[in-house]
Amino acid sequence: MEIHQLRYFLAVSETGSFTRAAERCHVAQPSLSQQIKKLESALGCQLFDRQVRGAVLSEAGHALLPRARRILAEVNAVDTAIKQDLAAGSGPLLVGAIPTMAPYLLPRLLNRFMRQYPKCELTMREDFTERLVEAVVDNELDFAVLSTPTDHPALHLDVLGRERLLLTAAKDYKLPAATKKPSVRDLHEQPAVVLHEMHCLGHQIESFCSARRVTRRIVCRTAQLETVLRLVGLGLGISLVPEMCARADGAKSRSYYALGRGGPEREIAVAYRLDRCQSRLAATLIQMLRKDISSGLHVYQDA
Repeated sequence: MEIHQLRYFLAVSETGSFTRAAERCHVAQPSLSQQIKKLESALGCQLFDRQVRGAVLSEAGHALLPRARRILAEVNAVDTAIKQDLAAGSGPLLVGAIPTMAPYLLPRLLNRFMRQYPKCELTMREDFTERLVEAVVDNELDFAVLSTPTDHPALHLDVLGRERLLLTAAKDYKLPAATKKPSVRDLHEQPAVVLHEMHCLGHQIESFCSARRVTRRIVCRTAQLETVLRLVGLGLGISLVPEMCARADGAKSRSYYALGRGGPEREIAVAYRLDRCQSRLAATLIQMLRKDISSGLHVYQDA
């Protein structure tokens, strides 16, 4: 038994004619008649008495009629409900983000998103790049917000923008370039508070310094960006941090400096499976994130 066969059956029962039913259903009359015969064969009973003036429901046809109407009504209700749910933003959305982006990019964005789509079943996961990549590949996440380079044959990486990494130091810290704008070479041999390389940001900064032959005197290596900021504020050393982190910093114990041309940067990207259909919710959130990034990093400041 197939849905279109029930539709044809209902059309014949309501018009009393195979010909008029075929016209209503926009199919050829022989095709409609053949499908009714298949339905009768599947049910093992005759549904219509074929008469010269048309078709009349048999006893079995009368028994099927209310059930066919109920089934078709439920099918139509499913179609309508799906469209309504999609329009309302109902359904699950699983998002991941690396720790050096999640606190600055997502809280306000997700708040706006959930106000727009209150029926969305949102799950947020903060984790390291390697674990997020695995989760996206295993379909545990719809997409992840991270930085490049990230390479996996099953994933597509959509770069949404770039941001600078800024030099931060305590307010009273005496940089080598006290009378001019700091540069990359001013990092050389300075006491440094660094982020552990388990973070992609820590690895990116280490690679940047190595490529420019900058030797840092590491006095502390930590797994938390907030710890980096606190230690810098106490004057223990200097560090490089994302601009979004600097703009969200409300403390007055630290100063931030752009290192000018050739200074370090990182890309902000989203990763999702190549072979997976992106949901409307995921596409909308990614578009909102893209717009926020293009409008400037000031959007990451807390209200």
